[in-house]
Amino acid sequence: MAPLAPAPPAPREAAPDIRAALRRGGPGPGGAGGSGEGRAGIEGEPIPLDSRDPRYNDYLDRVRRMIKEKWAYPCVKNDATGHCEYKSAQLVIEFGILKDGRVPFVVVRKHSDFDIYDEYALNAIKLASPFPPVPDALTSGRKGIPILATFSYIVESSLTNLLR
Repeated sequence: MAPLAPAPPAPREAAPDIRAALRRGGPGPGGAGGSGEGRAGIEGEPIPLDSRDPRYNDYLDRVRRMIKEKWAYPCVKNDATGHCEYKSAQLVIEFGILKDGRVPFVVVRKHSDFDIYDEYALNAIKLASPFPPVPDALTSGRKGIPILATFSYIVESSLTNLLR
């Protein structure tokens, strides 16, 4: 008796492409949407993520650490050579944190010259959310707080590193 051929595998549901969802600005972990969702009632002047104001230090340190854990430094593919290169660039993102830690909006306020760097910074915030609940002392009766984060991608030469 000839051995039977194995049955073909059952069709599987395609896994969601989280990178594509994040690029589209769809809701990510913690409800972080990218565009079109408004500010969810978060008003006021954005607080710089690197603020030295003692009222914000503890909370912003936690938020900053959570974002850094998700942030990466991608390479930029050189169209002429096909090689992966790292570039220096800076961008600014504004995002809001509701009292419960959810992020209702994330917006690039100043783009870098490289879309991939903008995407990685946006995604770091979305993937890091939800954040810890915002302390009542920081919201002053508001629904949440707006944050302004500057992301700097810096390429240092070996000579610079050697001279430090």
